[in-house]
Amino acid sequence: MGWRRRTAAGTTTTSTDASVSDEQVVDAIKEILPRDGVFAVTAESVAAATGSTPQTIAATVDLPARIAEAYRSLATAEVAQVRRSILADPSAAAQMRALLNWLAAPPEESDALRLEVWALTRRDPALRAAVREHEEAWHGLVSSVIRRGARGGDFPQADADEIAAHLISLVDGANNYELIGYRTQTDRLRLLTRVVRAELGLVWGADLEAAVD
Repeated sequence: MGWRRRTAAGTTTTSTDASVSDEQVVDAIKEILPRDGVFAVTAESVAAATGSTPQTIAATVDLPARIAEAYRSLATAEVAQVRRSILADPSAAAQMRALLNWLAAPPEESDALRLEVWALTRRDPALRAAVREHEEAWHGLVSSVIRRGARGGDFPQADADEIAAHLISLVDGANNYELIGYRTQTDRLRLLTRVVRAELGLVWGADLEAAVD
């Protein structure tokens, strides 16, 4: 597919679109997703971001696969960033407090994108796999904090995997509330801390109260 360009002398030359690499496409989609959402990822928007044409993108790019790849990259970076942030404090109780604060109020674009992507997983196996990996990464982070606290004597011995699954399921629901303006951030955080208390006892005491303040 080419386009004709008129030169200063009045003649015309033809420029042929070169296919863009998967890496270029994924980088473009990673810019579009948090800003505009998954439904804004089209041949037109990717073409505009990569300097290509919609026809070239449509003919040469597997957009669903690249969307899944881009989402996986963003999700992996998100969990890694939170992990680095909370592990800056050696106290497992402080780590859980920081984790609860982040989970109860993630960036709005992150949460909105999560819901959009989840809606598409029913018919998109690649995207479904990426979302499942994201959930497993969160589960791994939460359960690791619980295990660390149990080993250090901060938390009672408990089933870390089960508690993490319970907490994450509540987080997903509570953040859905946030998107529609149902309940305040403090309300949502209180729900999370109550689950932690119920699952792990009152060992954290003031730490949990501080998370609600």
